[in-house]
Amino acid sequence: MKISFAVVFFLLLLICSFVDQKCRIIPNRVVILVLILGLLNSWLYTSLEDSFIGIVVPSLLLLIAKSKWNFYIGAGDIKLLSAIGAWVGWYANIYVLLSGGVLALIYVGVIRGLHREKILSVPFAPFLSAAAIIIYVGDVILQLYFLP
Repeated sequence: MKISFAVVFFLLLLICSFVDQKCRIIPNRVVILVLILGLLNSWLYTSLEDSFIGIVVPSLLLLIAKSKWNFYIGAGDIKLLSAIGAWVGWYANIYVLLSGGVLALIYVGVIRGLHREKILSVPFAPFLSAAAIIIYVGDVILQLYFLP
């Protein structure tokens, strides 16, 4: 059953990524599904408390940065990060944010290096999604094979 939840999580993240890449918007319905399934997964298999903290803490940091310093990130990206926090918890969600940022910077560097064009904005959902999948799978592998 846990594998079914993970597959649906990955598919929903892929939908968010493709829609953000094409339309520069992240559908709220998909984000709500990710959030609800993440809470259900946490309730059944892990800590619901860690999940709630994972929803609030990293997204609150981004929301403060966006409002106080005019940080350029979309509200959909903040909501998606909250929903991812329901799956991975607060501690791993900070790593999702950092890893997603690094992946986006690598992407921008490669595009600028290859095409010598100025990039004004980058859809962030594909990078958040990739980081979330990597960290979620890494956590599962650690729990299965290396932790008692």
